[in-house]
Formats: sequence, C-alpha cells, structure tokens
Amino acid sequence: MESLLAGLVGLPLAVSLLLLILPRQLAKWMVIAAAIILSILSVFAYANTNSAVGITLPHYINEVVAGADLLLLLFFGWIAIKRKSILVGLLTMLQLGGLVYLLNNMPATAAPQLMVDELSAFMFILINVISGIIAIYSLRYIEEEPCSPFRKKYFLSIIFWFIGAMNLVVCADNLEYFFLFFELTTLASFLLISFRQDAESRANAITALWMNQVGGLAILGAIFFLLRSGSGEASFSNLLALAPAGGLLLPLALLSMAALIKGAQLPFSSWLLGAMVAPTPVSALLHSSTMVKIAPFMILRLSPALKDTPLASAIIALTAFVFIAAAVGALAQDNFKRILAHSTIALLALMIMMGALGTPVTVVASLALMLFHGISKSMLFLNAGILERVFHLKNTSDMDRLGESGPFTALVTTIGFMSLLLPPFGAFIGKWLSIETLGSYAVDARLLGAFTLIAVVCGSAVLTLLYTKVIGLLIARSGEHDRVQFEKTGKTYTGTIYALLALIALSIFGLPLLLTHFFAPVAAAASAQDVTVMIKGWSIFVDTMKLPVLPPLIAFFLLPAAIIAAMFIHFRHVDRTREYMCGEKVNYSFSSFYLTADKATPYAITIGVVLFGALLVAALI
Repeated sequence: MESLLAGLVGLPLAVSLLLLILPRQLAKWMVIAAAIILSILSVFAYANTNSAVGITLPHYINEVVAGADLLLLLFFGWIAIKRKSILVGLLTMLQLGGLVYLLNNMPATAAPQLMVDELSAFMFILINVISGIIAIYSLRYIEEEPCSPFRKKYFLSIIFWFIGAMNLVVCADNLEYFFLFFELTTLASFLLISFRQDAESRANAITALWMNQVGGLAILGAIFFLLRSGSGEASFSNLLALAPAGGLLLPLALLSMAALIKGAQLPFSSWLLGAMVAPTPVSALLHSSTMVKIAPFMILRLSPALKDTPLASAIIALTAFVFIAAAVGALAQDNFKRILAHSTIALLALMIMMGALGTPVTVVASLALMLFHGISKSMLFLNAGILERVFHLKNTSDMDRLGESGPFTALVTTIGFMSLLLPPFGAFIGKWLSIETLGSYAVDARLLGAFTLIAVVCGSAVLTLLYTKVIGLLIARSGEHDRVQFEKTGKTYTGTIYALLALIALSIFGLPLLLTHFFAPVAAAASAQDVTVMIKGWSIFVDTMKLPVLPPLIAFFLLPAAIIAAMFIHFRHVDRTREYMCGEKVNYSFSSFYLTADKATPYAITIGVVLFGALLVAALI
C-alpha cells in the first residue's frame, strides 16, 4: 500500500514540476499518460484495501510538515499584504499563533500519520479518474486561453499539484497533517480562481481564501481542544475511538464546521459561486471530484461519532435548509455555470445530511451521490466549456434549439441533467434512498424530521423543474432542420466527453454490482457497522430497504430514452405552421420564465449564520 500511495502522491507532484520545464508537445503526452496511470493506481489501491492500513512516516517528516505549515501561513500573510486584505491577514495571524502554540506543545507520538481504508480508496478513485479526464480536457481548453505559454503550463501544473494534495487529504489521520493538506487545497483553489488575474477573479479568489481559512482555523481549534483535554493524540482514529465516552462534541463540531465551509454551505457558499470566473476546468475540478467532496468525506469519516448526537441534528437542520435554498437559487439563474454551481451546493448538502444521519442506508446514499454526482457534474461543466468556446454561449436563454446547431453538445448536456434526475441513473437511486430514509426519520425525529423531509422533497421538486426546463430548451426544434448532423468540436473535447459518457453508462448497467461490491464495503468501513446489500429476484435490498429494479428500467424507456429519441425524429411530409396567438405578435419562449432570489439572499445568509451557531451550541450543551 505504501508504494501505491507514493505513486498517487509522488506522480502528480512530479508531473506538476515537469510541466513547468518540458516542451509543450512532450507535456501534452505526459499529462495523458499521468492521467491514465493515476486512474489505474487508484483502482489498484481500492482492490488492495481490505482493512485500514496505518502508515508511519520517518520522524524527520514531522519537521518537514511543521515547516511547510509555517511557510504556507507566511505565504498567506504575504498575499494579505499584497492584496490589502484585512480578513486574510487577521485569519493568518490567528492561524499562525495557534500553530506555533500547538507545535511547541504537541507531544511526541509513534502513531501512524496516514491511514488508508476503504473510504480513502473510494476517494482515490473519485479524485484521480475524474480529475485525470479534466486534466486531459484542459490541454485543449487552456490552449485557447489568452495568456502566455508559461501561464498555460502553470495552469496544468497547479491541476496536478491539486490532485496530489487531494490524495493526501483523504488519507491523513494525524490532524496536523490534515491541516496542512486541507490548506494546500485552499491555496490551490486560490491560485486557480485568480488565474485570469482580472479584478473580479482576484476578488473572488480572496473570498475563497479567507472563507477556507476559517475552516483551517476550526481544525486548529479541534487539535487544541484534544490536546488541552488530555484526550491523547490529535487524530481522526483517536477521536473516533474516544467518542463513545462522550465529552468530545466540541472538536467534532469544529471539524464539521471545517467540512461545511469546504462544502460551500450557507453562509459560506459565495466562495464556490465566485469560482465560476475561473477557467471552466477549474469549475469542474472544484465542483465534481476534488475540493468540495472534502465536505461529505469528512462527515463520513466522523459519522460513527456524530450519529444520534445533538450535533448531527444541527448539521441535518442546516443542510436541509441549504438544500432547498440552493435549489431555489439555481432556478433563479440564467448563467449555465451558476446553475450548475447552485445545484452542486444543494446536492452537497444532501450528501452531508446523509453522512450525518449515519445509518447503513444513508451512508450508501451519500457515497452513491458523491460518485455519480462527480461523474455527471464534471461532464456538465466540461460541456459548459465547449458551449463557451465553440458556440460562444454562457446563458441558458441563448441555448434555445441548440439541438439543431449543436446536436451532440445538446445531447450530452441533456444526458448530464437526466443522469442527475431520472431513473435508472445512479444519482436517482441515491436520492431515492435518501428520501425513503427521511420518511422514517420524520417519524422518529418529529419536528426536525418533518422539516428535513419537506425541505428535501420541495428542493428536489425545484431541481426537477430546473433540469426539465433546461432540457426543454436544448431539445426544442423549429422543424426547419430535419437532418441531424453532429458538430465537430475536436478530438480532445470529444474524447473526454466520451469517457464520461462511458462512466455514466457503466453506472447504469453496473449499478447492482457497484452497490454490492463497491458501496457496501465502503459504507461498512465508514459507518463502523454491518451494511447488507444484496440482489434477490428483481429487487435490490439495501439493509432493510427494498429497491425494485423493474420500475426504473421501465421508466428509462418512458423518460430518458424517449427524450433522447425525440432529438432524432425526422418530420417529413407534414404541414408546418406557427402558433396562433389571436393576431398578437408574441415571441413565446419557455426560456423567458425566470424568478429572482436576490432579495431573499440576505435572509438565507442570516439563517445560515444562525444554524452555524447552532452547531457550536449543540456541541456545548
């Protein structure tokens, strides 16, 4: 396992360095080779992980990590001075002071600093496979970016450094190490968001930096509490081992806050929405496979300790509110990437909620949503880049009848939205499991359960309206172009989209095997309880819940297949006429119907602040 982990971390870091110095053509093939190798290594890592494996690093690595922590915070301080950001400067000083104190009082320990278990291996696959596809896509995208050749190589370099940092985040057990890796992803996101170096990019990058610094400060607070309380080593495994004894809700709350901030939950959602100004591959990385998936990962890691606590109830209340608020916010958007951003925040809330509930079914639901959302949302974001580069379209209101001018792009976008919405796609199964479980939770938790169920059901209805609205725009046809001829967007764009389409197809046909041989063992390891998933007849049983297979398959031919087929129907020998509007000249368009959520945003942020405060209150009660 040590050699596999060394490859998953060392290879992207080496590629990151080499990309800055190698010729462009050689760098291109190295990116493709590295993406393929990392994907293979991640699959091997999962195949060779049957139980948690602790990895103890040489003693001098502790000194290296401490030095890296200090250098990173000094760099944040330099950014604060350069950009004249008081918030970044203040948070950096607090982090620096806290870190110096902890380094001087941290007891020596021989415990493993890294740990690879089934959950880590699951994340390796999510991170490396999808990020590898995004990196290959970036080869073409960044070539069309108006910047110097070095800046183009610099962009690809950060992507691979980001991948390496993410691989470290998900296997860090020691909380000091986890703090460093957590903040390295913060730095990478800052550099990527500010890549275009205009005023808006720099401002949004600063917002992302200080908001995620709050999360880093919360991690330091958790370490401080564990050390001061005499609870022993500051690590995830020690925290989980001691949690049943009670009295450790405060560090759990602080770590949960760090997760929620990284997951862009209200009132910290603006950093992720502001990331839309970055090049589209950055949006795909942050939203699908890397940055924000730290949030549900952390909650799943802490799930055995959070389950059935007041803190879990506070997290569930917050994420239930965020789910419906973000869904309404998405419906109010016209910009395609902002629609995807708001819907990402909503689905992250659902993943986190399921992890906080901590039952076998909800943990499986959270894992399923993480994987299938990562595949679908990365494809949608990459397609957003194609819409921007090839068709010069950014707003959905301009995409009316895209099925005629760009049928392949419209088809892929339609499949992307359907894979988040309809059966038998995996994301639908994840939502089904979630809502079924919340029905029982509403009976047990009463007021909170009823609120959560209503919020998720209503939010799901809003997202359904949003997705069907966009799909309706894409597949609409004037009837003047019967012949469907796919457009050419280039081998790099087309190849990466085909790879993601193949993964979506695999998620449909391989779903029973994924549930039984992939999600079930990971869920069992993450939740520290038995998770039974089996196939019997035409039904899939997840713990006590029964999922009939036949209805989703029938629904597939009635819904997704019918919608896709409608894009290729030829109308011949028919009379065509315009709509008759009683003589009125009305240019009716379904895309003209929008609402605004701007006036409600300050209230939503206020509620988010209150609910974040409730996390700490729940931990102190």
